[in-house]
Amino acid sequence: MSQTPAVGEAVHYVSHDTQEGTATFPCRTAIVTEVAQDGNTVSLAVLDPFGMSFRDLAEGGCEHHETYGVNPPPRRGGTWHWPEQA
Repeated sequence: MSQTPAVGEAVHYVSHDTQEGTATFPCRTAIVTEVAQDGNTVSLAVLDPFGMSFRDLAEGGCEHHETYGVNPPPRRGGTWHWPEQA
């Protein structure tokens, strides 16, 4: 079941920066600030250890990218996804 994001919701942003010594892209907490008409692309306020950054729709926004399955492909930097369920 696909969920549509709404302004104010917390999501995960996949950073473009890699973690030291790994090929993984770290996830950062982000707040949705605007939703495009397609419902997949959003503007985000991203929180990370170094401060805050913004990904605006006017500059392309952030595309939704979920991964599922036993061996899912790695998430792409610059995308967002729903937080994993514990």
